[in-house]
Amino acid sequence: MKSLVPFDRARCGRAWRPSVILALVAAVGAHAGDVWTESTALPRVAIPSLAPLVKDSETAVLSIDVESDVNSSLDPRAQRLFRLEAPDFKQRGQGTGFLISPDGYALTNHHVVEGAQKIRVRVGGRSEVLAATVIGDDPRTDVALIKLDGKNPAGGPWPHLSLGDSDALQVGDFVVAVGNPFGLSQSVSLGIVSAKSRRDIAPSGRQGLYDFLQTDAAINPGNSGGPLLNLAGDVIGINSAINASGQGIGFAIPVNLVKKLLPDLKDKGRVDRSWIGVAIQRVGPELASGLGLERPRGALVSQVVASGPAFQAGVKPGDVIVKFDGRLIEDSSDLPLLAATTGVGRTVPLELLRDGELRSAKVKLSAPPKVESDDDDEPRRDERAGKAEAGRLGIRVDTLDDELRARLELTAKQKGAVIVRVQPGSPAAEAGLQPGDVVVDVNGAGVGDREGFVTAVDRVATGKLLKMLVLRGGSPTFVALPKP
Repeated sequence: MKSLVPFDRARCGRAWRPSVILALVAAVGAHAGDVWTESTALPRVAIPSLAPLVKDSETAVLSIDVESDVNSSLDPRAQRLFRLEAPDFKQRGQGTGFLISPDGYALTNHHVVEGAQKIRVRVGGRSEVLAATVIGDDPRTDVALIKLDGKNPAGGPWPHLSLGDSDALQVGDFVVAVGNPFGLSQSVSLGIVSAKSRRDIAPSGRQGLYDFLQTDAAINPGNSGGPLLNLAGDVIGINSAINASGQGIGFAIPVNLVKKLLPDLKDKGRVDRSWIGVAIQRVGPELASGLGLERPRGALVSQVVASGPAFQAGVKPGDVIVKFDGRLIEDSSDLPLLAATTGVGRTVPLELLRDGELRSAKVKLSAPPKVESDDDDEPRRDERAGKAEAGRLGIRVDTLDDELRARLELTAKQKGAVIVRVQPGSPAAEAGLQPGDVVVDVNGAGVGDREGFVTAVDRVATGKLLKMLVLRGGSPTFVALPKP
C-alpha cells in the first residue's frame, strides 16, 4: 500500500478545474454509507418518557416576580430602636408557584411573597404578565395561598394541578420538580424521595412546624414554591429549601400538611392552631430503659402548663406520651406537629407511660395563649462563691432563701435547691437544666435545701437515671439524665 502524502498542486502540472472538484464531492456522497450506518432499529429497552407528564403539568406552573421595600423585611423593633429610615430603592425576588383551582388560586412559599408590595406572575411560560394577591400565608410552615387577578387571557378556566397523597409516598419513589431556578423558567428535574419526615431542618435559620420530604431532584434558588410531582402528575409537595453546602439535598413541604392549612388560609388568611400545653424532651437511649421503655420512643413531658389542656387531662411531668390520637409517637418531634394541626376544640385520646405503666387520657385541645411580649428580660441570676458542686453533673446549687425567692417570684414557703450555675456542655446542660431552676424532688425524695439535693444525688448509683422535679418560672418541670 502506498503511503499517503500531502497533495501538492504544483507537482500535478495543472490547475484544478471546478468540474473536477464537483465530481469528487459527488463521489464522496455516493459512498457515505461506507463510513457510517443509518439506524432504523427500535429502542431495545423500553424506558417511559416524562414528556407527556411535563406537557400536562407545566401549563399550571407560575413564574413569580415580587417587589418590596427593603425596610419591609426589617425587624420593626430594630427599626424603632435604631431609627432606621426607609430606603429609596426596591427589593426584587423570584420564585415559583402552581395553580390548584380553575378560578385562579395558587400555592407558593411564604418566603417567596413575604413583605411583597407587588406580585407579578407568568402562567405556564406564557408572555402575559398578570398581578396576584396574597389570600393567606403561614410563616410556621412556609406556605402561602395567592390568587391571580382577572381572567385567563387564553379564555376558559385556569389550568391547574391536582393534589395527591404525600403519605402514600415511599422512599425511593420517583418525583419530578418543576420551577424557575435562577430565572430559567419551566425547568424540569427528576429524582427520588430520599427521606421523609425531616423535622430537624430550619431553612435560613427559620424555626417552624416542618415535616419535610427530602429529594435529590435538582432544586435551586428560584425553585421555591414550585410543585414536586409524582409520576401520575399529582402534586405531592411544595419545593421549599436546599442544603446549600451539599448537592442533591432538597426539601419539600408534604402536600397532606398543606391540605390541612388551606381552609384557614382561604377563609381567614391565617392558620388557627391547636395547643396541648406541655414542654417535652427527647427520649434518648440513655433515658429509655430508666423510664421503662424497651427502646427510645415517645415524648417525655418536662413541663405541664397550669390550667392548660394537658393539665386538665391529668398529664404530669415525667410522663412519656407514646400515642396521640391513635398515632404512635416515635420521636418527640412528632408531638408538636400533631398537636398543632389536629384542631382547636377536638378531644383526642392519649397513651402515657407513667412509672413504667401504660395509662390512658383524653385531652381537649385549645388555642395557644397569646404571648404578651418577648422583650422582658429573664430574672437576673448571680453566681455566689462557695456553692457546692453537685458531683459531675456540671451544676452549682444553693439553698433557696428569701432573696432568691423574691428574684424567682416564689412563695415565702417554697423550699428547694436552686441551680445558680450550669456548665456549658455538661450533662446537666444537655438535659436542659437552667440557672434559676429550683429542684424540689430527686427520684421520689423531697429536696428542701442544698444539702438535701446533694444527699439525694449521692444515693443514686453511677449510670442510673436521675429523675428531677424542678420549678421553672413557677411551673413544675421534669428533667431526667443518667448520673455520670
